[in-house]
Amino acid sequence: MLEEQNQWPRPPYDENDEPHFVFILTPPYTGSTAMASYLATSPNVGMLRKNGEGQALVPGMLRDWNGHKKMDLDSIKAAWLHQYQQINSNRQIEIIVEKSPPNMVRIDSILSIFKNTSCIVSNRDPVAFCSSSYFRHNNNIDALSVIQRQTIVSTIALRWVQRSSLLMNLVDSCGYPRISYKKFCEEPNQLKHAVEKSSGKTILPNSNTYLKIKDYQPSLIINRNEDQISRLSEFELEAIINALEPHQDVTNFFGYSPKDWQ
Repeated sequence: MLEEQNQWPRPPYDENDEPHFVFILTPPYTGSTAMASYLATSPNVGMLRKNGEGQALVPGMLRDWNGHKKMDLDSIKAAWLHQYQQINSNRQIEIIVEKSPPNMVRIDSILSIFKNTSCIVSNRDPVAFCSSSYFRHNNNIDALSVIQRQTIVSTIALRWVQRSSLLMNLVDSCGYPRISYKKFCEEPNQLKHAVEKSSGKTILPNSNTYLKIKDYQPSLIINRNEDQISRLSEFELEAIINALEPHQDVTNFFGYSPKDWQ
């Protein structure tokens, strides 16, 4: 029983005090931390945690990509609203940006427990995604064989396809608006307008602020796709493209094509 309580906490909260939740549905390593951090520079926008991911407040859902797993929705509601009410002591926050990547596999269930919600789908160049994930989780790349490295990046590419396919289906079935990491970097106001349109609230984020993202030095909003892609060797890039090529329905849907990386 104690273990279950730890996995599914139920802190007290005021049932009548809810924000508008804006869910950014996106795979990991796609720039969503920059997006959420930018939005949170608006005085009336907040995040449940510094990285914009409320999943850590509920250990039972943390990094869980099993969309068939039964979730304690009452626990999620309690933990998230309790946290919101803790950080909103000055009554200024109207919108909470929530971007835990696994939300996408259970978004319908999550939406059902809150009164005011909207969703925005975001994605990133799949090769940049692969590079970001690859170099973050493999510290001894030079010690790996060519075949090992190709296998790893191919697996990561197929993970992008799997999760992007889910997002594609959500856009088709629910009509959620879309943005990309590249478009956000080029014109942050596109994200601002998408949030305002979906929430019905005016926000004032600062696109000239310096954001601290992961292990990068604080910087203005800049597109790091090319930096990431340039880290890949020719054989790693080739393996990624070969893995993506059979899934051009997905890459094309999000505006990407194998010829973009050749």
